[in-house]
Amino acid sequence: MKIFKLKILTTLFLFLFITMSFGSPKVIDWDDLIPWTTVFSPDEVKFNKSLEDKEVKLPGYVIPLEYYGREINTFLLVPYIGACIHVPPPPPNQIVYVDSKKPWDAIEWWEPVYVTGTLKIENQDFDELAVVGYALYANDIEFYRGETGTHGFFDW
Repeated sequence: MKIFKLKILTTLFLFLFITMSFGSPKVIDWDDLIPWTTVFSPDEVKFNKSLEDKEVKLPGYVIPLEYYGREINTFLLVPYIGACIHVPPPPPNQIVYVDSKKPWDAIEWWEPVYVTGTLKIENQDFDELAVVGYALYANDIEFYRGETGTHGFFDW
């Protein structure tokens, strides 16, 4: 009987460990993309290397790059509505290039979204639009739902 209980406890512990380790992505915010440092230099853009190759979930706004009809394949994710359209754009550590495995059916481009995927530090220059510092290879894109339970930029 003791061996049976030990097997059950071992199985339960292993299941909990695997679920906690690989279960859900880390929900991050835009401040998490900027590493904390004791020395601040306004001319230097720094990236949070601890997030490299991590599965994350990040909210933001969509600036479409490649789309067909309403389906968007690649886009820039930015922290506030209208970023990159107006000059100057946010710094590279505040713009994320998103490449989605499946197109996102964007009914309303101005609505905030949550993007889940693997984050990489990758510098890319989009000519006169912006210089991007991160890439997010998306597994899932969903509308951001604020505290009211509805999506919309007023709930941000």
